[in-house]
Parts: sequence; C-alpha cells; structure tokens
Amino acid sequence: MKNFLRFVLFSFVLFSCKTDDLKHNKLITDKIQYDVSIKNTETDMDWWIQNIEGPKRDKFTSLIFDAVKDNKLKIYDLNEREVTLENVLSNLFTFDTIQLQKNGIKNQTIDTIFITNSFSLNNINKFRFREKWIFNEKTLMVTKLVDGFCPFLVTEISNNQPPIALPLFWVFPDTTQKAEENNLFQITPKIQYDVTIRSDNAKNEWYADNIETSDREYFLNKIIEVASKGKLKVVDFFDKPLDKKQFNALLHRKDTVLIENPEDPGSFSSKVVNVDFDSRDIKKIRFIEEWKIDTKTFQLYKTVKAIGVVVEDREDNGNVRGYMPVFYIYFDESIKNVANN
Repeated sequence: MKNFLRFVLFSFVLFSCKTDDLKHNKLITDKIQYDVSIKNTETDMDWWIQNIEGPKRDKFTSLIFDAVKDNKLKIYDLNEREVTLENVLSNLFTFDTIQLQKNGIKNQTIDTIFITNSFSLNNINKFRFREKWIFNEKTLMVTKLVDGFCPFLVTEISNNQPPIALPLFWVFPDTTQKAEENNLFQITPKIQYDVTIRSDNAKNEWYADNIETSDREYFLNKIIEVASKGKLKVVDFFDKPLDKKQFNALLHRKDTVLIENPEDPGSFSSKVVNVDFDSRDIKKIRFIEEWKIDTKTFQLYKTVKAIGVVVEDREDNGNVRGYMPVFYIYFDESIKNVANN
C-alpha cells in the first residue's frame, strides 16, 4: 500500500512539473525558413560543424529519394504544387550542340549533341527547412517543429566560380502522426550551424532568415534576462563557465577607444568608455542539435542541445569581418567543449 501511494504521489508531482513547464512555453515564431549545409569540405573544421558524417548523410538522402521514387512520399515544387521526381530531374539535363567536321572533309560539318545530367545524390549537400519555434521562458530550451524540408543540389563549376545551389523540391510530411521509436533513424548525433534571425533583405518573404521584430526582441531579451540570473549552464566563447557575476560583466564592460582631438586634428587620445551589450546586435543564433527522421512518416525531428548568441565582428572601419559567438547555453552536458572540441 505504501509503495502504491508513493507511486501515486511521484506520478502527481511529475505531472505537475510537466504541466508547470508547459505553462512557460512561448511561441518564438510560427514560421521561419533557412538553409543548412550538411557537407562541409573545410578540412580544418570539426566533423559536426555544418556537416553530417558521410555514411549517415548518404543514408538520409537515399531514404528521401527512394521513398519519392517508390511513390511513398509526395513532393512539391517551389510554388508548393505537387510534382513528380521525373519533372524535377528533367530540368537538370543540359544540352550542348557543337559542330564537327565530317570525316575530315572541308566545308562539311555535322551537329553533335552532348547531353549532361548534373544530378547525383552525392551532390545533395544542403537542406532548406521551414519550421515553427517555441521556447521555455524558464529554461530557454528551444523546440523546433519541422513543417517541411527541401534538398539542394550543389554543383561545382570551373573558373574559380562559387558552386551553384539548386533547390529541388519540398517535402511536407504529416506532422500529426506520432513518432514511433522503432522507426526513428538518427541522421546525426551532433550538428552545428548558424541561423540568421534578422534579415536585411526586403525582397524576401518575411519568414526567410528572419523572425518578426517584436517576437525576436522578446526572445533575445528573455535569453539575456534568464541567463543573467546564473541558474543555467552558460559558457563563454572559450567554453569557460560563467557565473552570475561574470556573465553580467560580459554584458557591461569597459573598453578603451581612440578619440580625435578637435583642437588638434589628426591627433588622438585614449578614453575609457562603458560598453553595454545590446540584444538588438544579435543577428544570428547558433544551434547544436541531434537530428532524427521517422522512416515511415518522414517527419524530421531536431533536438536542440545548445544555443549560442552570435554577433557581428566588425573591423575599425565598420566592415563586417565575420560573426562571433558571445556565449553558449547548454541544455545537454554531452555538448560541452563546443568551442574547443
């Protein structure tokens, strides 16, 4: 009887905790679209940065294309109209006509047509995702619900030109079906990539690399607010744990700048100024995740293991040199040493 009561009490507490956590879940954005590289050719980077290991990457892409070929999975063009794989692949054939001299006889030429097929599963090196994001206001845990994904064919061209990335088709799996553990295939235990959440391209759809302004600012300010309380696992760029005092020192620091002397143009003097971190400077969020896919429903599941706040790194003249993570928040201890691994 005691064991039964203990079990009932434990179940009640567990249910209450889960219910309490759900109360703190808040929508970040109902829709965001962004691209992720799954094959990184940079030899000096860790295998999990914008990359999925070869065998699992090949199995992932083969799983999708085999299902499409066997009519187990519907696909849609970029205008979201249903399309066949034959229609998609037919656009990847190129036709080149050249003139050849006939049997060495002058002034007699024939036309020869060369047909090239640029499609290869080995060149599926990028995916576009369309998702819904939710986060917990207490833990900052981000949940991504993948509504659709689109494979890219990435082909190299000559003359030192950048590769061409061609989106092929959309997959919109039925997200109402419940996942079954036996059907889940782990695409990768770990992948890191950055997502732009503030787009300056007015020509794009509002959800392309972008979160609506008020939602974005609320999300970012909540990250700073909760992280500054010192109750979460927060580390700096060098993977050094930050306590409450150290984190707040990161947000409010002193810096030395050179200021031109108005009475003596061309001469400069140093001045110590207060520099306060502004969440509006955050243009990207770095994610470290585990990916799985249901081999029956083709729903894709992302488990966020850690997030990083990324800001622009500018030169003295104001030009953007690159992007730099300011700090990371861990949701899973297995992701530790993200900066130095």
